[in-house]
Amino acid sequence: MRSFLLFIGYSSYIGSVGDGLLGLYALWVLIGNNLALLSLSLNDFLAQYVEFIYWVKQVAFYVMPEGFANWLFGIPAVIYFPVRILMSLIIGWWALKKAEQLKTKNV
Repeated sequence: MRSFLLFIGYSSYIGSVGDGLLGLYALWVLIGNNLALLSLSLNDFLAQYVEFIYWVKQVAFYVMPEGFANWLFGIPAVIYFPVRILMSLIIGWWALKKAEQLKTKNV
């Protein structure tokens, strides 16, 4: 269980870096267009600017209810990425904290 929690914790932290880079790119796209695309949805951002990871939409529709996935991909990208980063950091912190607790119990 500890190994699983360590994996979740570190992958959440590493994923936050990737999300941060994507969020900065989305912000750069918006600034480059004089904020004209302020409501650029996550779906449109992935489809138009980072096509190589557009496959995540298919995964999302496979693992999430369709209504929730549609809502999620309709959120503006500049709102989605900061929230996702925050949630990933919280989940990563929690998982690493629990892994540390398991380590001290087993020692």
